[in-house]
Amino acid sequence: MSTAAYDAKNEENFEAVTLALDAALKKMEKDSSISANATQLAKLAGVHRNTIYHRVWPLERLQEIKAERAQQKNDEAAAKAQTRTPEELLELSRVEIVYWFTQVQDARAANTELLNNLRETEKARDMYMDDHQEALRVINQMRVNIRKLEHTIVVLQDEIQQLQGRMGG
Repeated sequence: MSTAAYDAKNEENFEAVTLALDAALKKMEKDSSISANATQLAKLAGVHRNTIYHRVWPLERLQEIKAERAQQKNDEAAAKAQTRTPEELLELSRVEIVYWFTQVQDARAANTELLNNLRETEKARDMYMDDHQEALRVINQMRVNIRKLEHTIVVLQDEIQQLQGRMGG
C-alpha cells in the first residue's frame, strides 16, 4: 500500500471521528440529563478521551454546553421566582418566620437546660471541694494527734527505761 492509501484511510478515520464527536455533542446539547464532560462525550462518540483532548474544539464546545446549561438553570430560577404571587411570597415568609421562631424557642430551651446543668454542676463541685477541705482538716488533725502520741510514747519509753534502770541497777 502506498502512503496515499494510508493518508486516505487516516482522512476517512479522522472524518468519521469528527462526525461522531459532532453527533455526540449535539445529543448532549439536546439532552441535559447527559453530563457535559469529556468522559461522557468519549462514551457517546465511541472514542478514547485522549482523542477529545488532542482535538481542542470538542472541549471548547463542552464548555459552551456547560455555560448554556448554567444560564438556562439561572433563567429558570429567575422565572420561577418572578412567577410567585404576593400571596405566595407572604405565605413563604410566614412559613420561614414560624421556622425561625421555632428554632429560637428550641435554642432558648436548650440554653435554659444547659444553664440549669451548669448550676447543678457548680453546686456539686462546691460540695465536693468542701468535703475535700474537711477531709484535709481531719487528716492534718490526725497527723498532729499522731505526733503527740509518738511524743508520748517516746516519753513513756524513757520513763520505763529509767524505772528499769533503777530497779535493775
